[in-house]
Amino acid sequence: MNLIYDDVTVYIFLFCVALIASAIDAIAGGGGLLVVPTMLLLGMNPLVTLGTNKLQSCFGTATSSYNYYKNGLLKEKNIYLLVSLSFIGSLIGTLLVSQLSNELLTNLIPVLLISAAIFLILNRGNKLKISKSLMIAFTPLILLIGFYDGFFGPGTGTFFVLTFLIIKQRNLMEATAATKVLNFTSNFASYIVFQSKGFVIIELALIMAIAQILGANVGSKLAIKNGEKFVRPVIVLISIVLSIRILIS
Repeated sequence: MNLIYDDVTVYIFLFCVALIASAIDAIAGGGGLLVVPTMLLLGMNPLVTLGTNKLQSCFGTATSSYNYYKNGLLKEKNIYLLVSLSFIGSLIGTLLVSQLSNELLTNLIPVLLISAAIFLILNRGNKLKISKSLMIAFTPLILLIGFYDGFFGPGTGTFFVLTFLIIKQRNLMEATAATKVLNFTSNFASYIVFQSKGFVIIELALIMAIAQILGANVGSKLAIKNGEKFVRPVIVLISIVLSIRILIS
């Protein structure tokens, strides 16, 4: 395992993977499902992989968040409260990740992701009637998704987007903008825990972070320029790919 840390070829390879993953993640989420398996296949310790991935992901989600904010797409008035909930949830989830079984989540997530894809295909801006009880569920759902990101991860962006689409009735671009901010927060909270336990390779994470910034710039600008007609099919595709990837793991 130690050989990977001195192998320049591996660093270059992971840089390229992070670049592609970040561009995809800036549009539809799911970048971690490309980066994490690649790092594991190269022989890295699972916890080190997760910790290093969280740090490099912070740079991509921060870049995307800034671009969406700069273009006036971040419109959540209570964003600071939502950020706090995402942070706390992820912190708790990461602390528990090595102590609990994720078998149930592994079986359940593909079903949820496929359902998300179907919802996005069928619902094209149609407003749903939302009950007051479902509106009340919005805040705890943000906490729960943050917890899920710290505990397991794949599909987090999609679940955030759907929460804003269905409960808050945001359009897809506004939902995506808010999602990037909350995803950055959950990534950062998770990174803090992994770093405190010594599960982060700082040098590798920073090299991949450069790729994350470049990829996130490309992906988020493509999404902003082309709008919902571009983002919707990409999210549907990523949801299906994530489901297949988890099912065959």
